[in-house]
Amino acid sequence: MKNLILICSFLLTNFLVADDSYRYYINLTKVVNDKVSVQLTPPSITQNEIEFSFPAMVPGTYEVYNFGRFISNFKAIGKKGAVIKVSKVDVNTYKLSPATEIEKITYDVDDTWDKTDLPDTKDKIVFEPGGTNFEEGKNFSINTHSMFGFIKGQLNKNFVLEFEKPKGFYPSTGLSEIKIGESKDVISVFDYHDLVDSPIMYSLPDTSTVLVGNTKVLVASYSPNKKINARFIASTLKELLNAQKDYLGGELPVSKYAFLFYFMDRGTLSGSSGALEHSYSSFYVLPEYDSISIQQEIRDVAAHEFFHIVTPLNIHAKEIGDFDFSNPKMSEHLWLYEGMTEYAAHHAQAKGGIIDIDKLIGTMMHKYENSISSYNDTMSFTYMSKHVLEEKIHGQYGNVYEKGALIGMCLDVLLRHYSDGKYGTQDLMKDLATKYGKNKSFNDADLFGDIEKFTYPEIGTFLRKYVSGTEPLPMQEVLDKIGIDFAKETVTYEFSLGNTDLNFNENTNRLYIAGIQDMDEFGKTMGFKIGDELSKLNGKEIKMDSVKEIINNYYETVKEGDKITVEIYRPKSKKGKYKVKTLSAVAKKSKTVRKNQIALKQRLSDKQKQTLRAWVGV
Repeated sequence: MKNLILICSFLLTNFLVADDSYRYYINLTKVVNDKVSVQLTPPSITQNEIEFSFPAMVPGTYEVYNFGRFISNFKAIGKKGAVIKVSKVDVNTYKLSPATEIEKITYDVDDTWDKTDLPDTKDKIVFEPGGTNFEEGKNFSINTHSMFGFIKGQLNKNFVLEFEKPKGFYPSTGLSEIKIGESKDVISVFDYHDLVDSPIMYSLPDTSTVLVGNTKVLVASYSPNKKINARFIASTLKELLNAQKDYLGGELPVSKYAFLFYFMDRGTLSGSSGALEHSYSSFYVLPEYDSISIQQEIRDVAAHEFFHIVTPLNIHAKEIGDFDFSNPKMSEHLWLYEGMTEYAAHHAQAKGGIIDIDKLIGTMMHKYENSISSYNDTMSFTYMSKHVLEEKIHGQYGNVYEKGALIGMCLDVLLRHYSDGKYGTQDLMKDLATKYGKNKSFNDADLFGDIEKFTYPEIGTFLRKYVSGTEPLPMQEVLDKIGIDFAKETVTYEFSLGNTDLNFNENTNRLYIAGIQDMDEFGKTMGFKIGDELSKLNGKEIKMDSVKEIINNYYETVKEGDKITVEIYRPKSKKGKYKVKTLSAVAKKSKTVRKNQIALKQRLSDKQKQTLRAWVGV
């Protein structure tokens, strides 16, 4: 009898929990005017008046998109014919009363990938990996935050999504609680935070699975012209994922992960491509090039997004852990969430032997060039992070992938220097993940102090001086610790071919001069003009398959005073017509100024060798 009471109590408890869930129904078999209809049976409501909201912003986007813009025909249906008053508070929020009498809520959702005729959509285009795409009978790319709303104050309830789907369609996702049927699927999540963290891609399945350690990794692909498939992506990522597993200590902190790829055979509204990270998945919108052309881009982008399983999944501030979807507030530490992640994405490839040290350093120096030429190098990074949603600061956001990654590199090299090669950012991130974790957030103001406790006083000084402070990164000091000389500017005298900007004319199969802004004295003497197409250098025909060999031979053999000739095709005013000319000048070395140059020292100290070896394993 006692057991029977316990069983009944268990069943009753489960029934009550299930009854207190958000229950969404979505019909993907019927798309009208590019819209999908959504129906919600809400959880139990005890207030007479509620506010029902759609997110203004979600974690990872760093932009207020106001997803309520894409909602229309919003209605509330009362029990037994009761009339529910609905009033719109703002673009994302509806006020409903009497709320206790609500039986269902219905509305229509527009996709975001091709909408410019809704309020603000032309000027505030949603970056595609953070939006939603409806292609009836072909593909439904669903970022859940753009489709599903919540009752304010009731985020921590179960969400149950019932999808009616086209025949044969499969829901690719990082979620595990899925019941797949022939015509309907049911997907459950723990709360709203988990819901918006979980994109879903519906299409005829093109999937592949890779086992990385104990983690099951799903790769799903939608390539409209079948240029790329999931098996190719999985084989491209397998070596990378194993390198990342080793980088994280041999284990991944998740049991399942999903890579969702949509390959675009047209331009995007945002003009960009890329990905958006989530705790157990990442969603990609990339151009549909042939598979080999895009292989390294897939690796680089996927490496970055996958490392977000560390930050912010296991290391995050309260602003992320308790994210306010209606009035978002930013954390100070974008250098940690995005910068460290970007650095680790490249560093792991070098440590795993996928790229060499020259490629790694070249990538980091390219980021350095971008950070000082395109962004404010003296703006406090923590200030920028905290205020990144403000219009006057938002233009600095892209620096998280440039200077943010450099902060990660500098921190790593310094840690390995001070620890005699025994401790780096890989170890630091493990320690921080142990101290905090998925369900424990840190206070922004405490982070630097906590890092200093794990490491050294010099690291605390570095963070306060160069990350929260306004001083440019000490690149010369840091690179010296791994035996690399760094010069802000070098002046040499060298032979050149004019130092013009070159491009390629596909119609004539010739290189042409696209710009002369930085043309040197030799180029001016030669008489190059914009539009000149290069045909021959010293009598040798310049072809694309031999141009590298011809130019290398020129630099290897040229001497002061040699007569140099270049045959060109100069465009006439009539389209498609050219005048063939031979330009000539005497070879002479020109002043060449190069900035931010690096070179490995001829002799490295034992300490430099130790730090370099610990950093990249050479």
